[in-house]
Parts: sequence; structure tokens; C-alpha cells
Amino acid sequence: MTTVSPASRLTGGLLFAAALCAGITVANIYLAQPIIGPIAAVFGTSPQAASIVVTAGMLGYSAGLLLVIPLGDSVDRRKMVGGLSALTALLLLGGAAAPSLPALALFVGLAAATTVVPQILIPLVAQLAEPAQRGTAMSWVQAGLLTGIMVSRVISGQLAGLLGWRWVFVVAAALTLIVGLWTMRAIPADGARGAVNYGALLRSLPGYLRSEPVLRRACLRHAGIFAAFNAVWTTLALVLTAAPHGLTVGEAGLVGLLGLLSAALAPMTGKLVDRRGPRVVAGLGLLVLTVAIVLLATGANSLVLLLIGIAAVPIGMQTSQAANQNAALTVNPAAGGRLNTIYMLATFLAGALGSTVGSFAYGIYGWLGVCAAALIFLALSALGLRRVAR
Repeated sequence: MTTVSPASRLTGGLLFAAALCAGITVANIYLAQPIIGPIAAVFGTSPQAASIVVTAGMLGYSAGLLLVIPLGDSVDRRKMVGGLSALTALLLLGGAAAPSLPALALFVGLAAATTVVPQILIPLVAQLAEPAQRGTAMSWVQAGLLTGIMVSRVISGQLAGLLGWRWVFVVAAALTLIVGLWTMRAIPADGARGAVNYGALLRSLPGYLRSEPVLRRACLRHAGIFAAFNAVWTTLALVLTAAPHGLTVGEAGLVGLLGLLSAALAPMTGKLVDRRGPRVVAGLGLLVLTVAIVLLATGANSLVLLLIGIAAVPIGMQTSQAANQNAALTVNPAAGGRLNTIYMLATFLAGALGSTVGSFAYGIYGWLGVCAAALIFLALSALGLRRVAR
């Protein structure tokens, strides 16, 4: 177990560094999404074949969640953040110099596996924060995380247009290294920690899921939320560029920046979690997202309603994230790395399912089919709102 001394309590400087580092590093997972076209052109292949780079990033991140994050309960997290940031920067530079599409996919996948720094920082912040302010502190880091996700696609596309796609990875490598090492200096050393065998860390994961009903409910709630979010977010550009709206691809990409409103509201959401508890706020997030999906369905023929729904969807998702991740990590703060592994794996796998279902639903039933699928996912999420028997 780690003993946190009073001198190691959360400071404003560390919180700012953690939020910035989360935003910079999480962007590495999404860099390739808007530049598949230029990558395909350079390697003389189709965009569909080049999308293996995006798939490799997602698979790599999943592997990192499972295999790297649990080490945060045993290894000094200060050293982990610095080491992973340096390794990620090297791998991104390898991607920038990749001579072939398979090599690029390999480097991107490995970089995604080591860019799990945000999921080390969130349990760290949760452990260092005072219990009455834990939700607020976590929400600042989540705000940085969400900003990185929303902005990365726009910046990546613009940078590729100006300098070429290889420079996207060069700039990302430089930012990851600089911000990662700066954040490492802001993190207090963990000090003496009980040695835990790596295999034992991984074997303990199913036990936590079996024995902790609060953790199971939090995972179920946000898995449904994130699946619904990805179902609509993956297909959003398709409905925006189709009739009757007819936006350009560039205009559709900029519409996604409406999601930044949720990042601005994240600290307020965290305070609400501290005051009312995770279960109540999770219910609020579910309600907001349900209303947003209904607006999106109506917006199939109304751009105004569609834009309102687009702005509201990330707000509902972020509200749910702030509440449910708080609930998951407070089960046992000393095991925050393993609890976060379970929670994020459930979230990420559900998100992948939501993206797949959303794409199929759009192809068969159109935009209304996507919204219907999202509402089904939200109904599953609502099952997790039941109180845990004490």
C-alpha cells in the first residue's frame, strides 16, 4: 500500500500539469483518424487499407490499459509517467519515419499502448485529493482529456495540410516528451510501496470485478453511455454531409468542436459529484444524453436541433464519466490502477461495440436507426443506477 504524506497532497501546479499532460497524450490515439487520406496517397493504397493505422492505435491502447495501467499500483508513478512519455515520443518519431504502411501501423499501435499516461494520472489525482474535493480534482484532468480528444482531430488535419502527415507525428512526439517530463517533475515520489508481483496484479483484476458491486455498477453505467456516445459520434459526419444539411467534410469536423463545451463544464460537474454523490450525477448524465439523442433523431431534418444535440451529447457523456469513474476509483484508492484498468477496459470495449453497431445501423436504417441503437445502449446503462445492497 502507498502512504501519502501531507506534503504529497494535491497541489494546483500538479493538477494543472496532469490536465495538460492528459490532453496532450490522449491526442496521440486519434492523430491518424483525419489523415488517413494523405497516408494512403503516400503509400499508394486505398483509404480503407490505410485505416489499419487507426485500428492499430485502438488495439494498442486497449493493450496498454490491460497490461500497463495495473503497474501504477506497484511501480513509482513518477517514474512511470516520465518513462512512458519518453518511450511514446520515440515511437511517434518512428511512425514519422515509417517506410511502409505496416511499419506505420506497428509504431502507432505501440505508441498508443504506452500513451496511457492519463489513466495513471487520474487515479493519482484521486488519491492525492481530499475526499470532499476528489470529484472536482478528477474532473479537471478529465476536462484536459476531453479537450485533447476533441481538438486533436482538427489540429492533426490542419497540420497535415500545411506540412504533411509525417510532421503530425513529429510535433506530437515533441509535445508528449516536453509535457510528460514536466508533469513527472510535478508528481511527488510514491516512496516505499509494497512489492506486488506483476502476474499477481493482473490475476487480481477479475477478483475486484466479482467482489465489488459498486465497481460493477459504475462499469455498466458508463459502458452503456460510451457505447451510445460512439454510435452517434462515429456516424455524425455522415449525417452532416448528407442531404438535407450538405456540410463539407471540413465544416463537419469543426462542428465536433461543440464538444468543448463539455470540457468547460467538467469542473462544475466534479463539484456536483462531491456534493450529491456519483449515483445521482450519473443519473443526471444519463438524462442529458437521452434528451440529446432524441434531439439528434429530430435533427435529421433540422440543422438547429442537430447542433443542439451535438453540443449536449458530450455534456451527458462527460457528466457520466465524472460520476462513474469517481465511484469506481473510490472503491479502494490504493488499488486505483487496477480499478481504473477494469473501468476503462469496460468503457473502451463498449465504445468499440457502439461504433460498430452505429456504423451498421446507419448503413441499414439510416440516422434514425443509429439514434434508436443509442437509446437501447442507454437503457442498458440505466440498469446500473440501482442501489447497491449494503
